[in-house]
Amino acid sequence: MLRRRLIIAPLCVALAFAGIVTAQRQIDGMKQKAFYDELLYLPNENLLNHFTAGMSSIIADFLWIRCIHYTAQHFKGDGKFTWLNHMCNMITRLDPYFAAVYRYGGIFLAALKADDDASIDLLKRGMIRNPDAWELPYEIAMTYLLNRGDQPDSPIHAARYLAMAVETGKAPAFVADVASSLQGAHNLTDIERAMWEKTRTNEDPFLRDLAERKLVELDLRGVCATLDRAILAYTARFNRPPRTLEDLVAGRVIDQIPADPFGGTFFIDPTGAAQNTTVLDSRVERTRNALRTAINAYNKTQGHLPSSLQDLVTAHIMDAALPPHPYTNRTWQYDPATGEIN
Repeated sequence: MLRRRLIIAPLCVALAFAGIVTAQRQIDGMKQKAFYDELLYLPNENLLNHFTAGMSSIIADFLWIRCIHYTAQHFKGDGKFTWLNHMCNMITRLDPYFAAVYRYGGIFLAALKADDDASIDLLKRGMIRNPDAWELPYEIAMTYLLNRGDQPDSPIHAARYLAMAVETGKAPAFVADVASSLQGAHNLTDIERAMWEKTRTNEDPFLRDLAERKLVELDLRGVCATLDRAILAYTARFNRPPRTLEDLVAGRVIDQIPADPFGGTFFIDPTGAAQNTTVLDSRVERTRNALRTAINAYNKTQGHLPSSLQDLVTAHIMDAALPPHPYTNRTWQYDPATGEIN
């Protein structure tokens, strides 16, 4: 992912970035440590233009390392990714031809922050500067399928961008296979698995770890589907639905309750469907990030935080209805004083 020029000129990078951070400290006079820690990733753009004369692409490489570190840190921490959009935009302004930032920044925005609008916008800008990079229209197609799969026109948009990827003449065979799958039964699970299988071969360890986790989540979703069939079999045999998974074992419908490699648990929710806490927790985080993005957008356009989450719908920041909490019988808890949501 990182180009060889980064290895050739590490001293230049260190000196230039040191100058940026030093000047940033003097100008901004940061008082809060938390804010200072975030701002280390975000030097003032005017300072960047001043200090990176002739070395903008080198500094872009260096900042991309910081961006990956930032993303990995918050993935393991609070999961907020507040500055991710800004960081990707800054790096691509420094080096508009840095295709990897557009691609993996788009993946981070869509898969982690659940900000598919920002993901698609970043990838589209990357396509203008890197028309031969098949990966960029391909990732837009994946965002339409995986983040907007519930929208009727998503397959149409995805097919169009997949065609663009193939038209570059550089896309590998699996892209054409995905396009064929899309034109067939629209099996989004298979498409999603193919995407993460491909990402698992990336040289960056964080992306490999992320792909491994997503593939396990896909397996867990498959186990839930199998348990749903077992629940139907139990109901048909005993003329009543099972209350717990232990009932399925006692009724000899399944041999044992499946294990979750991430330490989560399987259970039957109040609607009678099989669920897994690892999968649900992942959905909670993605949906919460989408709501955070909407809250920030409302604050920016209205000049104040929404008094309730319903304001996001009233102001047309979100669709006609708020996304439900992934856990049945739970609701989102919103604090209008801070804008935080749990």
